[in-house]
Amino acid sequence: MKRPATLRRHAPWRSTAGKFLLLYLALCFACTVPALLYVYLETDRILLANFQRPLEHEQGHLLSHYRRGGVANLSKAVADRAGPEYKDDTAILLVDAQHRKLAGNITSWPKGLGDSIQWQTSGLHRRGHANPEQFLVLTTRYPTGERLLLGGLLDNRTQMQLALLRGLAGALALAIPIGLLGSIVLVRQMNRMVKTIATVGEHIGAGDLRRRAETDGSGDPVDRLKITLNAMLDRIEVLVEEHRTLTDALAHDLRSPLTRIHIQVTQGLAGATDPAGVKRCEAIAQEVAIVLHMLESALEISRAEAGVGRGTFERFDLAAVLTDLGEIYQPLAAASSVAISAACSPRLELEGNRALVARALANLIDNALKYGAAGGVIALEASAIGGEVHICVADRASGIPAFRRDEAMRKFGRLDASRSTPGTGLGLSLAKAVASLHGGRLELEDNHPGLRVRMILARRHAALCDHQGVSQ
Repeated sequence: MKRPATLRRHAPWRSTAGKFLLLYLALCFACTVPALLYVYLETDRILLANFQRPLEHEQGHLLSHYRRGGVANLSKAVADRAGPEYKDDTAILLVDAQHRKLAGNITSWPKGLGDSIQWQTSGLHRRGHANPEQFLVLTTRYPTGERLLLGGLLDNRTQMQLALLRGLAGALALAIPIGLLGSIVLVRQMNRMVKTIATVGEHIGAGDLRRRAETDGSGDPVDRLKITLNAMLDRIEVLVEEHRTLTDALAHDLRSPLTRIHIQVTQGLAGATDPAGVKRCEAIAQEVAIVLHMLESALEISRAEAGVGRGTFERFDLAAVLTDLGEIYQPLAAASSVAISAACSPRLELEGNRALVARALANLIDNALKYGAAGGVIALEASAIGGEVHICVADRASGIPAFRRDEAMRKFGRLDASRSTPGTGLGLSLAKAVASLHGGRLELEDNHPGLRVRMILARRHAALCDHQGVSQ
């Protein structure tokens, strides 16, 4: 199986989970901030209403004095209200039409304070206080020209506002970690649901078509998605199995008549005397042998993909396999003016199907000889890396472009559009199927120049006994 491409790392907030986290926090703020702001404004309005009500009552009381006894009676009532026996924070002032003070605890009428019937804020200097203070005031103009100022000190309101702001800031500060914790919990739950489906996809991509997503019967959208996915995978498994069965049946059915044709042609060659007839029979025998080889390779690939052969796994010496292959192909390589070198630990043991591994490596060497240039070198290497065994076959030919390597590993994949080069297009496919059977994968790499085919096998039961290199 080909390793997935390395994903480029993005900033956390650009991921799906990060965006969901930011969206959840934004929604928390969108709900919390207006609510807190409403609480603040409504509380301040109620406080102001409670603050204004006594002053309005006092204003009505003084108006009754005016109605009963005129300005004189009003002036006496204001003077009494501003007397030392009242210890509250009320500001009161009565002036005549020329703004001359008649009674009250304010030194003079504030500048810029009009006759508005609305509540106003003003800085007032009360008798007995060194500095001006901030008051909420209401003014009244009487028919005879006198004006009355009545106000309440805003210190309590300011303190209450600060207390409210601190409380609201604390609530907002508490909402942030709660919202963050809630969003993290939701993101983790979402990731777990997505991971379940992604895990199934990974196994399906690796060739395990029997893998299915676990459902909980809740009937929610995610559960329905899993049910739909499982139904789709059931259908895909049936179609793939039907295709595999059909391919195997055709290969089996074709192999027998072709084998008989090959035997008949071979027997005919033994008794033929006509040179032209002999040449034609030899060509027919060669073509039949190619087709038989193609069918045999296709059957081996199908059996490897189906997992057939795991029951015959045994421990064998991989170094001996490479040495034997080097000796077998040495005459062919010498005829093509190509050198073969092998480098492997002398006792690199691997548990697997020795014949299949050797067949896959033989196909890779065949390809290297077929496409290699005269005077080149074919290198066979094997090493243990962590829990894996890496077997490499490298040549010095033109190689395969990166964008066409997946195409080259497909069944009957031929990069030669005219198909003039001899071959069946099954060599890399067989090596890939054998690697998958052994829990590994096949990778194509640049050899600068040339191609390096790396067959990686799982090393669950591999034992590396020595690390000394041998070469041939």
